[in-house]
Amino acid sequence: MAPVKKRKRMPIVGAVMTSFPYFVDAEDTATTLERMMEEHNIRHLPVQENGKVVGIVSERDLHHQVKRAAPKAVKDQILARQIMIPDPYIVPFRTPLHEVVFEMAKRRIGSVLVQRQGKLAGILSAIDVCRIFGEYLESMFPGGKRGGDSAA
Repeated sequence: MAPVKKRKRMPIVGAVMTSFPYFVDAEDTATTLERMMEEHNIRHLPVQENGKVVGIVSERDLHHQVKRAAPKAVKDQILARQIMIPDPYIVPFRTPLHEVVFEMAKRRIGSVLVQRQGKLAGILSAIDVCRIFGEYLESMFPGGKRGGDSAA
């Protein structure tokens, strides 16, 4: 009797997201946002108010509104709520990954926030999606070389 092939299941976003993301409060200053992004080498910060996600700030949004060279005194006057994109794309923990990735492309956004039981649980960025896709390609085409042989 031939072995039965086990059908692979679509991963859920909660299985591949970055857990316990850093976040800021809506009243935090641009100085705080910039420092957190630099310290933790991240490009997206969820914004919360009273424990509820109300927006997201990307590094691009931050530096579009506040120039890197601006004096600290200026950065201290600008709040996360003034920079954030309100109503970010938020999905439940168990959402199938392909649905999230397609929606990110459709909306032309670089990240999605993941909630579990109404609380911020993680973030999935375009960088995470690239990493996941790279791992998938490696698994599909074993023995392929990493780096070095690019046409660019």
